[in-house]
Amino acid sequence: MSRIQNTPKSHHFVPESYLKRFTDSNGYLHIRDTARNQTRYQIPKKIMKIDAYYRQAWAPSGINPNILENGLASGIEDKIKSVIDCLIETPGNLTDEYAATLLVYMELQRIRVPRQAALAKDLMRETILRLAPADITTQINSSAFQLTMKDSARFDYMRMAIGSIHPWLARMEWEIIEAEAGSSFITTDSPVSFYNSACPPPAEPGVGLAGTIVFFPLSSRKLLLMRHPECRSAKPLTVLEKPTAQSSTVALSHGVVWDAAIVRNTNWKLARLAHELFVADNEATLRQGELS
Repeated sequence: MSRIQNTPKSHHFVPESYLKRFTDSNGYLHIRDTARNQTRYQIPKKIMKIDAYYRQAWAPSGINPNILENGLASGIEDKIKSVIDCLIETPGNLTDEYAATLLVYMELQRIRVPRQAALAKDLMRETILRLAPADITTQINSSAFQLTMKDSARFDYMRMAIGSIHPWLARMEWEIIEAEAGSSFITTDSPVSFYNSACPPPAEPGVGLAGTIVFFPLSSRKLLLMRHPECRSAKPLTVLEKPTAQSSTVALSHGVVWDAAIVRNTNWKLARLAHELFVADNEATLRQGELS
């Protein structure tokens, strides 16, 4: 009799339901994997997931180690489909409740992906080395000692980051962009991307800089673009005053159609801001992420 293996559950860090919005007519994604130098063709269920990604093995007795995954599945991810459908189909009907749901979702999506986890671990490591006594730093740099960042650091980062991004997004001007017929948007394994012309990718700027733009592809045909009001009056790297809590309705516009050249340029930027993967609904669009 063979022994049943207790294999870890795979967790999507970008939801399968979201990725389905970028599939071709057969329900498949055209995928570029830059880490492995591969181009693949797969269904959304198979990608952007990691075994036990949300499992907190160190959770105390009586606490489900998969509490984060369960909370995401039964909470925000259940609600966001209707919000994105609204933005794509009837953006003029966006309610304050839908806008609030989107803000929470975008913040969570931003901070939970591997790209941000890796950046957070690097930042924590640099901070520890900067604050440690000189003799300890010397021994670590010479490999006499090893400084290892545990996976729990990723969860510490998420706890610290929650609540720090969505106030900035709430103060921005929102615009729904449509790709002209015959062109389409890609999305990536870091789908909420920050871009600033004064901080070329793959570096990402702070969200609190006047020239920072937020890209969030909604589907292969539509993209949500967010800009600070100061983008027209301040230099791109101007540090803005930290926003205070507000309850006003967001400013949302729609109806703009980008031609193929602008869509292609945007796809290139999105691909540069990916971690390892970007996907499209056709091979030609996928190649746009690789063109300089």
